[in-house]
Amino acid sequence: MKRTLGLVALLLLGTTAAWAQPRSAPAPASPPTGADHRTPDQLRQEVLERMRALRAWKIVDALKLDEATSARLFPILSRYDEREMAIAAERHEIMRDLRAAAEAPHPDDAHLTAMLNKLMANRAKERALHDDRVKDVRKVLTPVQQAKLVLLLPRLERDFAGWIREASGRGGPGPGDEP
Repeated sequence: MKRTLGLVALLLLGTTAAWAQPRSAPAPASPPTGADHRTPDQLRQEVLERMRALRAWKIVDALKLDEATSARLFPILSRYDEREMAIAAERHEIMRDLRAAAEAPHPDDAHLTAMLNKLMANRAKERALHDDRVKDVRKVLTPVQQAKLVLLLPRLERDFAGWIREASGRGGPGPGDEP
């Protein structure tokens, strides 16, 4: 356990020491300096890596994972992360198209119905993906660890979403977030 926490801590220190500190609210995002030549995609990838490292640290700590269990769990979570991001990107595109169709001067009912059907199918894919993730995780974790993870992941996702909104200047907590 201590060795696993140490490895995760080293990962976090390699990205930013501030991300490794457990806290209820993130440090304010600092704007890129004039010397920062990273592309938006590079910055996005760095943020994803930091969030995954922080999530790993919090999971190891909350579930008291040993090194062997961690080595089996995190590839599963990573695999589902990629699929979840693809579904989220698809949902974003559907929502953008739905908004444009609904705000058109003469909305087409058939097109709106088709877009709503696509949205419902996307949400069904997301629910199925979450269920599949739980099934795969159950093969690795004890029932107590499973329960703790099922309770922890949504909270981490809300925290990360709030931090992203705050850093991007799109406002504070979203619906359901604690004040």
